[in-house]
Amino acid sequence: SWDYLGARLPESLLGVAAKPVKEGYDVCLIDQRVDDNWEENLNTSLKQDPLLVCITSMTGPQISYALKITAMVKEKNKKTPIVWGGLHPTMQPHQTLKEKDIDLIVIGEGDETLIELIKALEKKAELSEKNKELMNVHGIMFKDAQGKMVMTEPRVMESGCMDGLPDLPYHLLNIKKYYGADYRNKPSITLVTSKGCPFRCNFCIDPAVFKQKWRWYSATRVLDKMEYIMKAYGIKDFYFQDDNFATNLKRVREIAEGIISRFEDVAWGTLGIRADTLCKIDEELLALMEKSGCKNIDVGLESGSQKILDLMQKDEIVEDYIKANRKMAKYNILMKYTFVIGYPTETEEDLQKTKKLALQLMNENKNAYCIFFTFCPYFGTKVWDLAIRHGFKPPETLEGWANFDFDGWYVVIED
Repeated sequence: SWDYLGARLPESLLGVAAKPVKEGYDVCLIDQRVDDNWEENLNTSLKQDPLLVCITSMTGPQISYALKITAMVKEKNKKTPIVWGGLHPTMQPHQTLKEKDIDLIVIGEGDETLIELIKALEKKAELSEKNKELMNVHGIMFKDAQGKMVMTEPRVMESGCMDGLPDLPYHLLNIKKYYGADYRNKPSITLVTSKGCPFRCNFCIDPAVFKQKWRWYSATRVLDKMEYIMKAYGIKDFYFQDDNFATNLKRVREIAEGIISRFEDVAWGTLGIRADTLCKIDEELLALMEKSGCKNIDVGLESGSQKILDLMQKDEIVEDYIKANRKMAKYNILMKYTFVIGYPTETEEDLQKTKKLALQLMNENKNAYCIFFTFCPYFGTKVWDLAIRHGFKPPETLEGWANFDFDGWYVVIED
């Protein structure tokens, strides 16, 4: 299947490493998912007495691996500061920092934070002493000399163009080990062209992390990134891994036109375009997207029940879904529609409406297919408290979240 999930490129880690690399720091990036010799490589790096070791983790099983690596580092280099970042530490910093071997937390994006943290630690690497330098680094949390947790001022990321950020240090990874999307059985890669989303869906982590702000690379920068990857790695198939790729339709048009004018034989798809946006896109732009090599569009529909959509604060109507799908049926673009089942207050009637809608979409568009996910609340989302009121019992420890089964737990549906 083209949608088979292989190991996708850890662009967020490359983004965090970009400034330190640009400023001349020696950075070693180890991806445990694809590196069979990760333990040996980690030990080799630890022998060089690194200034710090950074570990990223999402909520779920990744935490158990991160805890194992944390213990390994402290066993060999007790004084080396260990920094955790990523989704789980960002949303639950206090719970994460309770772990005895974790010294600091980066909250939110680390593109700007890490380089400032590195320079602060260079001035005084001993975290056992009160470090005033750390207080000047926004967006972190650390333990002071008495073991008390200290949170610095939040790092505010405003909406705007990201062209000022340095190029990603792809050389830190073996690009051949990664995958974007299998459109035509050729090498592929993910590419983030924007971050965040201006919408307010209450189940989504985006509003909590990005505060409904959207940041983007210009079309020219996106095209330059694509050209570099083509020349350096021979990859011409791209999966734009944006939460809302089409926030600015003028930029979408410029990207599509640029692909046509600058490249040949490119294939691409995107993680996020809303159905109501597809309704607004004119036929000329859709034809342009298809001509430029667009092979797939992922659309989060979530439910076929207007009641549930309103509860989710999707700010869309079911009729938009039907209209968008009929519109897209005219194009040779694969449409992946995703749904969430088990939402708090969802009834059997709501589920049947979702089932009916999914079948209708596939019947009316030969290129459409539907995937269903089990609802799981994330700490920091607006739906968190509602989920708890309806029976969700969140783990109370970092280890508990490490063992949490996102697919195996369920919500009992009440009439």
